[in-house]
Formats: sequence, C-alpha cells, structure tokens
Amino acid sequence: MNPTLLIIDSGNSCVKWGLFDKNNWLSQNTVSYDDIFELKKEFSVLSEPNLIIISHVARDETKNEIYKSISRWSIQPIWHHSQSYQCGVLNCYSDPKQLGSDRWAALIAAWNIEHKACLVINAGTALTIDTLSDSGKFLGGVILPGFDLMLNSLYSGTQLKPNKSGVYQNFPVNTQNAIHSGIIQSLVGAIDRMYDILSTQPTHSTISCIISGGNAFLLSSFIKYPTKIINNLVLEGLLVIAKDELKRRELYSS
Repeated sequence: MNPTLLIIDSGNSCVKWGLFDKNNWLSQNTVSYDDIFELKKEFSVLSEPNLIIISHVARDETKNEIYKSISRWSIQPIWHHSQSYQCGVLNCYSDPKQLGSDRWAALIAAWNIEHKACLVINAGTALTIDTLSDSGKFLGGVILPGFDLMLNSLYSGTQLKPNKSGVYQNFPVNTQNAIHSGIIQSLVGAIDRMYDILSTQPTHSTISCIISGGNAFLLSSFIKYPTKIINNLVLEGLLVIAKDELKRRELYSS
C-alpha cells in the first residue's frame, strides 16, 4: 500500500491542506480562519495518513484548532521548522531557525523545480521575495506588505476613503486607479530590484522566477521576466520534505 501524506500550510490568512498518495494529490482545499472548525469535518472522512507535516506561521488559536483536527489519529505530526540545510538548499540566514517555515518550504519547492538561480516570490498577505543561487544557497530575501495590507494602510493613515476598486494605468487619471497602480508599481518594483541584485552574482547565467500566493495572477503580468505561476508552492515544498523524511525513516528502520 502506498503511504499517504497529509500536508498542511497554516499561513497568515488561511489554512491550505492536501493529501498526497505516491505520485498524485488526492485532494486539496483551503479553509479560512473564520471557518477553521470545518477542518475537523474535512479530516474526519480521511483514513489515518502515514505522515503529517505542518508549516505554521499563524496565531496560536489556529495551531490549537489544527491540533484538534488531527488528534483523532495516533500519528504524531511534524511541526516543520527551517533548517540550516535541507533537501539541497543551504540556509544562509544569520539564524536559520528564524526564517519562516513557509518561506523555507517555498525555497525547497523552487529548488526542486528549477535547480538553478531563482527568485522565489510569494504574493499573499505579505509579499516575500527570496533568492536562490545556482548552487542552491538561500542568499536572503525581503518582506513587505502585500496588496491588501498596503491598501488598508493607505486608507487608515490618510483621509482617502474606500470607493470602487481601481485598475492599473501607466498614467492614472483618477484616485482609485492611482492607488491601485501605485501599489502594483511598488510591489513589482521590489521584484525587479531583487532580480537585478541577484543577476549581479557572477555565476548566475540565467535566473528563473517563480511566484505563488493569492495575488500571483495580479502581479505576474507586470513582471518583465519570464515567470512561472506555481499554485500552493508551500505545499509543494512540504511534500518534498515529507518524501525526504519517509526515505530517511526507511533507511533508519533497515
């Protein structure tokens, strides 16, 4: 019987999960924090998996709800944390454990896909732009507010009032479009700058770009470099880590 892997990504705004069997995702879903109680119901119809791995960067209340949802099984979950080295990626953070487990999983997924220098972008509640070298070294990255955080910050800190949504224009001619376009240019400008900085590394002949997250499609068309949109990049990275853990356990048991 093929082992089943339950992969959980508990992010800033929702919980994503997937059940994997050998070579295929059997199911995937996203649960908002307002509906977190639904997680227990969704897991109640699943058979006990062989391995559970969780990346959690959200509030403690959410962690408690996840724990309740998986407590029906006897298996102990792996609460994933960043490592100094894992699955081909070297972590150059000054304190490797300080790197968010979601960013670490996304880097591992990107390296598993590209195996070369790469810009790893997650456009969610926050925008993270991380860099991988040609040798799989995580060089560092930046974090800035995502689209909605920027929008809400502008409204809360000024006399501007929410109106209808804006659209992008190179030369905005109304306030809503000026706000929308300004945020897009800020986010994409940060991506462009990180790409330029990474491209100055002498060994990087070509650089890939991977973007994931709820606002990936919003930003991708404005990025001037070829960019792959990978849904659920954190889940994909956790899957690589879970498979590596299964192999390690098999070797250990033998």
